[in-house]
Amino acid sequence: MMQRRDFLTSFAGGIVSSALLRPGSFAGPATLDLRTPLRVALSCIVNRMDPDENYRPWFAVDVKNGVPTKLRHDVWDFGDMSGRFLEALIMARNMIEPTTTMRQAEARIRKFLESLQGSSGLVMNPDQGRPDHMFSQGSALFGLVTDFDDSRDPALKLRIQTLIQALNARAQHASDYLWFPEVATAISPCAHMAAYQVLPVVRFYELTGDPPALRYAEKLSRWAFYEDTTVTVEGVITKSGWEGHLHAWMDTYTGVIRCARAGGNLNLQEVVARSHKLFEWVRLNETAPFGWVADSVGSTTCETCTISSAIRLALELIREGYTEYWNDIERFVRNQLIQNQFQDVSRLQIQDPATARGLRGAFESYADPNTLIALDNGTIEGCCINGGIRCLFLAYQNAVHETDDAIRINLLISQATAGIKVVSSFPHQGRIELYPRCSKTIWVRCPDWLSLKDVVVAGPVGMIHDTDAATHSLRLRGARAGTSIILTLPQRDETTKYVVGGKQYEVRWKGDTVLSLTPLGKTYPLYQRSANLRRDALFEPLDETYRQPKVQW
Repeated sequence: MMQRRDFLTSFAGGIVSSALLRPGSFAGPATLDLRTPLRVALSCIVNRMDPDENYRPWFAVDVKNGVPTKLRHDVWDFGDMSGRFLEALIMARNMIEPTTTMRQAEARIRKFLESLQGSSGLVMNPDQGRPDHMFSQGSALFGLVTDFDDSRDPALKLRIQTLIQALNARAQHASDYLWFPEVATAISPCAHMAAYQVLPVVRFYELTGDPPALRYAEKLSRWAFYEDTTVTVEGVITKSGWEGHLHAWMDTYTGVIRCARAGGNLNLQEVVARSHKLFEWVRLNETAPFGWVADSVGSTTCETCTISSAIRLALELIREGYTEYWNDIERFVRNQLIQNQFQDVSRLQIQDPATARGLRGAFESYADPNTLIALDNGTIEGCCINGGIRCLFLAYQNAVHETDDAIRINLLISQATAGIKVVSSFPHQGRIELYPRCSKTIWVRCPDWLSLKDVVVAGPVGMIHDTDAATHSLRLRGARAGTSIILTLPQRDETTKYVVGGKQYEVRWKGDTVLSLTPLGKTYPLYQRSANLRRDALFEPLDETYRQPKVQW
């Protein structure tokens, strides 16, 4: 029996892209293609940038009596939205061939973000004539670091170093940590609002080996992890609302794990133990199995950014041996993530065409499990456009991992690397087709509800297969390039009841896909999938070339 840590996935980049599928070459069953919701989200970004204000993003879509009424600028337009849009556009062209419109939008938002970096090095809020919020500085760093990962531009490296130095200079320094009193509220230090910066700063260190970046990330991590008592040693978040904002807290803990692993003077074992407890607490108290994750502690609505943060934290915990969290990522992506997107806005009776264009493709920030626009009077926040694209990218990047000696299929969605093509027929059929392009050992994660003895394997002569209970996976050895392997995995077909946000819902599962959820929502009903899903626009035949991401998170 293998130990759990022997199955750790490799997050190394550098795999050469490969044209594995050509237009019209595959006429099999419809399958979930993550690039379909991505394209709709990209059109939203293009329509969410104001040409009259140097392509400043519109953060808000105002909602009145359940109807989106207008696009509105907001305090979050600057470092937060511009950093998010830049990050999202770069992630997108690491998944699909960029169009002229995509590249034009990317150039415009890059220029807008660059214009915000003042003489001090900090990202400014020009409306207020002062440095932007510390959370927005973090979003700007996410965009800038993603841009640097893609380009390795020396001038951009210097701009990021300058920003980190300016943040360090602005901070208050204690013995072994630093802190920002300006983010505090009357009831909490709100360390997570600034420590949201840790993950992109650590990623910058991973790319450059820049010592000041690691020192800054470590001291900021110490504030959030040891000095702010909002999260207990048992991983319980003791505040609600803004102070218990799950998106920021989970991304903070993801960054702290990465900082400890990168060589910061933090105890990795202690950090991972508490982060695991926090993730388990969020799963138990603020999450539904199909991927609805509360906006903040005690919230009754789901923010798509919080789904992305849960996936990010799960990925770091997987690297530390908790491989069972692949099951959560699979269900989150197949269900609430893609359901949270506004794909058809014609049903909403929007009177303003610009608002309709700026909403289609957005991901909701206030969703009930069964409807978008859960708040009749409120805001649809633009940050979640990035949150949704982050989710799609993280799933796309991590669905298949290839190392020197093995290929690990982590998510049962269609994907490809230089070494293998995976064609998934889920949920139409419990069938996975593997087309290896090398002779490496292949590992296939199986769903947690499936008994390994029920999997049927049909492969080439000489291939050996066995199972590993510790990782709940198949191991296939002796496959050769040019052969095919067919896996038949019977799918569960069951109905389960859950209480989410204080309300009870009945969910019908087919495998890891939710076919229906009742009671039906009212404003923008979700999970209206046909019995075979063939009329669901998100489930389409594969017909394009895959791109292996150069950017890595």
